[in-house]
Amino acid sequence: MALFGWQRVISAQLNPCPFLPGVARHAHLTARKIMNGVDKDKIIGSWFGMAVGDAMGRSAKGLKPAAIRQIFGTMDDFKDVRPMMGKGIKNYRMQGLYGAPTQCALVVCDALLNNKKQFLQGSVKNFQQLAKAGPEGYFGIYRNHSACLWRAVDLLDDLEDGQVSEQNSSTSLFTTLAVPLALFQGKWSKTLARQCFETCLLMSRNRFEVVGTVLTGFLVTRFLALQPEENLLPSVRQDILPEAEEICQQAEAEYQQRFPESEDGGLKGKNALSGALRGLADKPFLPWLSEYANTFTRSEIRYPSQGFVLTLLPLALHCVLLPPKPDFASTLTHSLGNGRETEMLGALVGALAGALYGFDNIPAGWKSGLVNAKEIRLRAEALSARRGKKEQKHLFDMEAGLTAKEFEEGKRCLTKETKKPSRTQMQLLDLWNEEESSLPSKEDRAQWRKLQKEKTKSKRDRRKNIPSLDDI
Repeated sequence: MALFGWQRVISAQLNPCPFLPGVARHAHLTARKIMNGVDKDKIIGSWFGMAVGDAMGRSAKGLKPAAIRQIFGTMDDFKDVRPMMGKGIKNYRMQGLYGAPTQCALVVCDALLNNKKQFLQGSVKNFQQLAKAGPEGYFGIYRNHSACLWRAVDLLDDLEDGQVSEQNSSTSLFTTLAVPLALFQGKWSKTLARQCFETCLLMSRNRFEVVGTVLTGFLVTRFLALQPEENLLPSVRQDILPEAEEICQQAEAEYQQRFPESEDGGLKGKNALSGALRGLADKPFLPWLSEYANTFTRSEIRYPSQGFVLTLLPLALHCVLLPPKPDFASTLTHSLGNGRETEMLGALVGALAGALYGFDNIPAGWKSGLVNAKEIRLRAEALSARRGKKEQKHLFDMEAGLTAKEFEEGKRCLTKETKKPSRTQMQLLDLWNEEESSLPSKEDRAQWRKLQKEKTKSKRDRRKNIPSLDDI
C-alpha cells in the first residue's frame, strides 16, 4: 500500500491561486516574485507570522481571557510582563522573543536547509544540541518548561533509525514542525505528507499529535494557494473544511495501519481530529469542541484554548477562517484573546494567517519589535529559495545567546523577598491558570530515562513474542 492517497486534494493546489480567473491570476503573480510556484511574500509571511504569533502569545501564556483583558487590554502588541512578576507570572519572558514552538520549527528548518535528504537525522542532532549548556532553570536553551519537550528530547538519545518516540504527548507543541516542511515544499504532496508524519514521530507517537502535524502542513500550503479576499467567500470555506477532513482521515488511516496497537482515544479516537473538523462548520462551535474533546482524553478539557491538539488546532483554523476583519493583525489579536495556551495558538494562527495574507500585511511595528527578526527573515527567504544563506547564524549560537539574555533580564526582575500579596493581588492571581511545570533536576530526569529504557525494552520483547498470523 502506497503511503497516503492525496490525489484529489493535491489537484486543488496545482495552481498557486486556483480560485482566480486565469488572466487575473497571471496579472497578480507577475507583480510579485514567485519562488517554486508560490508567492515569496506569502512564504516569508507564514514563517515570520509564526514567530510573531509565538512571541506575542508567550507573554500571555497561562492567562485566562478575563486576566488578559484586565492586565493587557487586547493582545495587539508584544507585551511587557515585568510589572506582573511575582503577581501571577513566575517565569520571565522577554518582550518580543519567541518560545519553544518556533524553536522546534527552527530545528527542522536548519536541518532541512543543511541537507534535505538527511533532515530527520539532522533534526535529531539539532534537538539534542539545543538541550545542552543552558542557564539555570531552563532545559538547555529551550525557552519552555513543559515536560513533554524535555521528555521527547531526552528519549532521542535511545532512538535508533526506523524507530519512533515513546513519548505520548498531545499538547500540539510539535505541530509547528510541519511549518518549515510545508514552506520548503510550497505545495501539498505525498512527499510532504510523509515528511510531516515521520518528523512528528521523532518527538511524539501520539495519534492526535501525528495527524495534527500532517494537517498543519496541509493547511499552510492550502492558505499559500489562496488570496486574502478569497478567505471571505463562503464557498472557499466550504471547500477547505472537507479537504482538511479528508487529509485527516487519510493520515488517521495511515496511522492505524502502522500502529494498530495504539489506544489513543480508545475506539473512537481513530477519527477524532477529522470529527472535530466536521463540527467546525456548525454553530456554536467552541462550546461543542471542548465537550467533544473530553471523550478522547482523561484530562478535563473545559476550553478549546487548552493545550490539547484536538481543540487547539481546530480553534486556530476557526480563527483564520472567521476573523473579525480580513487582515493578519485582527486575526492574530482576536485569537490570542482566547487565553491559556496562547504561545502555541499564536504560532499556529500566525503561520496560517501569514500564509494567507503575506509578509507585507504584518504590521510594521510587529516586524521591528520581534526579537531576532533579521535571522527569522533570513531563514524565511532561505525556505522560499530552498537553500540556506551563508550569512545565517549557527542555530545553537543564535538561540543560546537569546536564552542567556532572557535569563539575565529575568534575574534582574525577580525580587529578593516575596511580599504577602494584597487582597487586590489575590483576586488577580485567581484569574491565572497554572504556570508551566518546573523543570525536574538532572538526577530526576536520569532516573526517568532509566525507567523509560526498561519499559521500552520490555515492550520490544513482548512484540517479538507475538505470534504471526500464519502461526495462528
